[in-house]
Amino acid sequence: MKVIRNLNIIIRPLNDLCNLNCIYCDTKERYSRYAIRRSMIKLGTIKKLISDIKNSGLQRVRFTWHGGEPLLLDDSFYQNVFALQKELRIEYTNTLQTNGTLVNEKRLLFFKKNDISIGFSLDGNKYLHNTYRFNNKETFELVLNNIWLAKSLGVRFSIITVVHEKNVKDVDEICDFIINLRPPNGFIVTPLFLGQGELSSLSIKVEQFSEFLRKLYDKLKKVPEIPCNYVYGVERGLSGSIPKLCFLSGRCANFISINGIGDIFSTCHENSQYYLGNINKEPLSKILEKHLLEYEGKIVSQFINQSIYREMGSDPALIYFQGKGCTRRLLNGKDPYLTSYIDLISYAKREYSKKPS
Repeated sequence: MKVIRNLNIIIRPLNDLCNLNCIYCDTKERYSRYAIRRSMIKLGTIKKLISDIKNSGLQRVRFTWHGGEPLLLDDSFYQNVFALQKELRIEYTNTLQTNGTLVNEKRLLFFKKNDISIGFSLDGNKYLHNTYRFNNKETFELVLNNIWLAKSLGVRFSIITVVHEKNVKDVDEICDFIINLRPPNGFIVTPLFLGQGELSSLSIKVEQFSEFLRKLYDKLKKVPEIPCNYVYGVERGLSGSIPKLCFLSGRCANFISINGIGDIFSTCHENSQYYLGNINKEPLSKILEKHLLEYEGKIVSQFINQSIYREMGSDPALIYFQGKGCTRRLLNGKDPYLTSYIDLISYAKREYSKKPS
């Protein structure tokens, strides 16, 4: 059986509790935004997780603190976590994704001292771009100022942008903002997809996202010191390396998620059909064994017999694009934006071939 050596653990310590009420939040149909319907994660659960990691055979772990809003927990919680992590004798990193409203200089310096990367969710440089996120301009300006504060303090951070109707036409302007800001950990974009529920009309159209990605590529390929997930991933694949984007490379098996009561799921997001077990009741090594079986037996098989590589004619130059799309965007056996990924790779391949050898 395949063995996992590198693992990204998405931890939702407060489940989906948040201090915002974003219009496009995809957890609204599952959880209340204003009450913890399940317990917040206990330090004992983190201790068990870290203890199990030491005996799991893992060589590298990324802890990604997610939500909801993980900064609703005070710094003392994270200080205790970081102390426990020091017991690990493997390579590990921490990334904390935040809406940016609860950031201040003290907290930023605390995370900098502990070598924590911050991911700020921001959908563009204008309030108009962020009206699905913030219900007033003051909140937007607060977050924007906090991002610039992180920059001035030398904190490692990225900008995470959801692409939707409010910002899709302003890709050049948003890229200029990113180039000016120069987030040390780069720029991450993702399409807004809300399935078939009552918010599905907000999902970005495939053709709009395709055009956005082409413009994004043209703008940011000239600034390689600012890694952008799509640009960097596609260029890696074309240059003969494995793209780091899981849905381009097919490496989704390197992700699991854990909620506030210790339940673990075989994807980067909580979904009951991918439930593996509870870390408080089972060893992580056993859970990871089930994860690999789940991945091969259920997750991969959900996709219609396809991969980017196969869809693009099994071109040997594209051998590293073995991704099938994202389970979070799975609809009728297909990630609807697979077309956009293929379109971008085709476009980039033409541009890449023009580079002097």
